[in-house]
Amino acid sequence: MNGDLKYCRAALPRVSRTFAINIRLLGSPLRDWVSIAYLLCRSADALEDSWPGEGLGERFDRFAAALEGDAAAMRSLADSAARVAADGADLDLVAHLGLVLGAFRELPAPARAAAAECVHTLSAGMRRYAVRAAERGRDRPYLDDEAELDDYCWVVAGCVGVMLTKLYALAYGATDEAEEKRRLELAPVVGRALQLTNILLDWPSDIRRGRCYVPASWLAECGVLPRDLVDRERPESRALAQRLERKALDALGRVPDYVDAVPARHLRYRLFCLWPALWALGSLRQARLDPQFPWGPRRPKLPRAELWRSSLSSLLTADHGAQLRRLCADALR
Repeated sequence: MNGDLKYCRAALPRVSRTFAINIRLLGSPLRDWVSIAYLLCRSADALEDSWPGEGLGERFDRFAAALEGDAAAMRSLADSAARVAADGADLDLVAHLGLVLGAFRELPAPARAAAAECVHTLSAGMRRYAVRAAERGRDRPYLDDEAELDDYCWVVAGCVGVMLTKLYALAYGATDEAEEKRRLELAPVVGRALQLTNILLDWPSDIRRGRCYVPASWLAECGVLPRDLVDRERPESRALAQRLERKALDALGRVPDYVDAVPARHLRYRLFCLWPALWALGSLRQARLDPQFPWGPRRPKLPRAELWRSSLSSLLTADHGAQLRRLCADALR
């Protein structure tokens, strides 16, 4: 194992605890392919979420150039990140971008192409929304309407689902064209479901730091501003949270179709896709039980025991799609 890949394997649990759990389900080589692609996506995310100061668009431009092989852009971005990284694992990841890109360059050409397409889509979309938000200021919603909410979910998560589907087909030799077409059609909804869940769960912290992902058109319908959504209970906050939850649950309700499109013999990949959906449903249930959500200070968290209970119970169920459908139906009721 070369040093670049060794770094990627060590970095993954530092930047994501839950993803580091379910990625263990994947065998070689898919596990390493997905890890490297995930770290590149996480690096792009850190350019906005973890890096203070100006120059946001320029950081994304250097990242895109580095992905294309511009060594000078890579070194410049990594050196800049190292100066502000402090104890932040995300920015430390950017500071070691050269190691992640070194592992990326060692991927087989088809896997490298699938990962590159996804990371370019994600970083370009993030740049577009992030630069606009910085120009508008903290008091404006991040997104204008529901169509932008859907597009945002595509650029930060839906395209990741497509990439995972392509990498799965390459690793498992899934050559049935009809089945692959079906999976690619369904792949974006998996990412959308998880992203919508995170947007809702992160409501308390995001809005307090000036990042309101509730669309401006929804706020206008209720006659509220982003700052009205936290610090005290309001019926408008409840209504908007329920609307966002319903949208997340509708998307989660389509994830079983994707799981069913994966042959049962590929159990590890099925579980890799299933577990995050189970955790999302459990987290939404926790949010519903929290009397101070969404206006209170906390992000509802799924207890670790519940996380493992739902994961282990899925091992006893042969028909994962049916199991997930039942849980989604219960949540919608």
